[in-house]
Amino acid sequence: MKRVSLSVIVVLASIIFSTQAIAHTLWINLYESFAHPPKHAILSLGWGHVVPMDDLLVTEAGPLQLASFDLIDPAFNKTALPMPVLKMEDVIKTGSGMTAQCGDLGIRKLGLTDKTKPGTYQVAATLKETFFTKYLDKKGKQKMVTRPLDEVKGVEKVLFSVKFKSFAKAFLAVENWTEPRPLGFDLEIMPMTDLSNVHVGDMAYFDVSFMGKPFSCTNDNIEYMTATSNSFGGPDNFFLSAYIMNGKAQFRMPAAGQWMVNVYVRQEVTPESDLKELVGKCTTVYYTGTISFNVKP
Repeated sequence: MKRVSLSVIVVLASIIFSTQAIAHTLWINLYESFAHPPKHAILSLGWGHVVPMDDLLVTEAGPLQLASFDLIDPAFNKTALPMPVLKMEDVIKTGSGMTAQCGDLGIRKLGLTDKTKPGTYQVAATLKETFFTKYLDKKGKQKMVTRPLDEVKGVEKVLFSVKFKSFAKAFLAVENWTEPRPLGFDLEIMPMTDLSNVHVGDMAYFDVSFMGKPFSCTNDNIEYMTATSNSFGGPDNFFLSAYIMNGKAQFRMPAAGQWMVNVYVRQEVTPESDLKELVGKCTTVYYTGTISFNVKP
């Protein structure tokens, strides 16, 4: 690969920063508790920017809906997990000026039994396709709604209008790691490493596909994968970044703890693009895909 100039690096850094700031990310927290029987794992949903917990599944325009929340066994049999309760209660105001609010981030327990089949299990969640339109109304007041642009009335100026799709996965190895199968997501990250046994200093390898094809840097676009952790970078708002070349990206893991790898894809909506049916509904489509896993010391 040709050496990248400082100006290109600066542009790349600004793109990464602006993209991370625009959209929240969906991920899955999955923690094993195999110290003594009965063995189990606890899982929950992450939403926002900082693992393991950042925000509720809600925006200023209202709660978000999951399209799927599933457990996939080593034989590729799928079991739907109970969906989070997304009805948001009224915000409680306290005397100190702080507020309190209830929400369900999908905390679920996966219990192992003597009949549990060995191999790699996948927990996967997807958000329903959601439109976000932020605009100024006729009185100059800023508003945001979860509707496409052509369904919004009283718009004086459009600040942004996007369609957002998000896909998240985590993996649980029972007795031994077996190679998981892709789930057919529009944007999908697949581990090419045994994620149940990654230690500090090990390499972690990933495949990335978009619309069924390898996702990669081109002459026109610099595509990348990021990795953030609750023990490295997350608290200080920095992260690892790796180019995606021929659908592949890799990291040498620098610290123990929970890690989340993430890929963003941005597609502009134009009459000449593959998204021409969305003209008038939004100007941009964002896709995000994540895998979360734990690194051992």
